[in-house]
Amino acid sequence: MDTAARIATLYQQIEQIQAEGEVAAPNTWISSFVVPKANGKHYTYYRLMEVAPKSNSSGKQRAAKMKRYLGTAKSPKYKRAVGAIARRNQIQVLTKQIKQLEAFSLKEEKQTAAAVPVRERVSGGNLKKPITQPPLTNQPTPREWQQLQQELNRLNEHTQQLIEALNQERAHRKAITQEIASLKAALGK
Repeated sequence: MDTAARIATLYQQIEQIQAEGEVAAPNTWISSFVVPKANGKHYTYYRLMEVAPKSNSSGKQRAAKMKRYLGTAKSPKYKRAVGAIARRNQIQVLTKQIKQLEAFSLKEEKQTAAAVPVRERVSGGNLKKPITQPPLTNQPTPREWQQLQQELNRLNEHTQQLIEALNQERAHRKAITQEIASLKAALGK
């Protein structure tokens, strides 16, 4: 698989992860705190934290601030936040891989462009001119591959929606036809 195809595959994986649900913002994490009760039990609660922006007055950066209270480990808010952070981390790993592949691809392109054809000697001491042939087609860049893949995905989704709407329309017409037939039968026609 060439580099452009691998990059397109990674972008497709990112789109799939984003479609699974909410993706956490960068610099957010889940923090826990324990609350002791009078009966001797301890309860653990969770909250979503984020890096606090710099304060305008003092110029110092605060360590963190609470973004949202999540409740206990069984709470739906907590479970959604854990999933969102996991999706964010997966996307960050894939994005890093894409950047590495793009840098590798750029390096390969520069090396290919810098390569000078070697002339070979022919009888009589003359140098044979290298024959360069233009490429048969222009290969899209990795970014163009990504855009083409995204457009193809959008068209595929749109086609699936149209097919679903058509199937629903057919089912609706069939139900109406059956209802008309049953009404005719009831009226004795």
